Amino acid sequence: MDNVESNSPLQLEERGKEEYAKGNFAAAADLFAGSAQAYAAAQDELKAAEMKNNQSVALLQGGRAQEALEATDGTEAVFQKAGDLKRQGIAVSNRAAALEALKKADEALSEYERAAALLEQAGEGDMHSLVRKTAANLNLKRGRITAAQMDVYDSLRLVEKPSFTQRVLKFFRRIGFIK
Repeated sequence: MDNVESNSPLQLEERGKEEYAKGNFAAAADLFAGSAQAYAAAQDELKAAEMKNNQSVALLQGGRAQEALEATDGTEAVFQKAGDLKRQGIAVSNRAAALEALKKADEALSEYERAAALLEQAGEGDMHSLVRKTAANLNLKRGRITAAQMDVYDSLRLVEKPSFTQRVLKFFRRIGFIK
C-alpha cells in the first residue's frame, strides 16, 4: 500500500471505498482512518467524522467490534453541531451495530431507538425502516416478540418505496387484521 500521507483525503476515501467493495475490510478501515486524519488536518470536521463512521463500518465487517465502537467516538457530536440529522442518525446506528456485535443488547436497542428517531426527523424513511427492522431482529433474538412486532410495524410506517410484502402488511394493519 502506498504511503497514506502522500494522498489527498479524497483519494484515501475513494481507495477505502474500493477496498471495502472488494471485501478487504482491514485495508478499507486503514484508508478511511487516514482519510479522516487528512480531512481533520484540513479542518473539515464533517468529512472527518463521516470517514470515522466509514472506518467503523469496515472494522465491524472485519470482526473488530470494539474498534468499530471506538471509531464512532465524537462523530455524533460533530453532526449534531452541524444540524445534520441524517449523518447523526447514521453515526448512532453505527454505534448501535457495534454494541450489538459486542453483545450489549440493551445499549444497542437504546441506540437503535435514538437512530430511528433522528432518521425520522431527517425525513429518511427508508433508513428509519432499516434501523427499525434491525432493532426488531435483535428484539426477536431476545424473545421480545411484542417489541419486535412494534419495531416491524413502525418500520413500515415511513417506507418510501414499500415492497409487495410491506404493502400487504400495511393493508392488513390498516383493516385491523393485525395490530
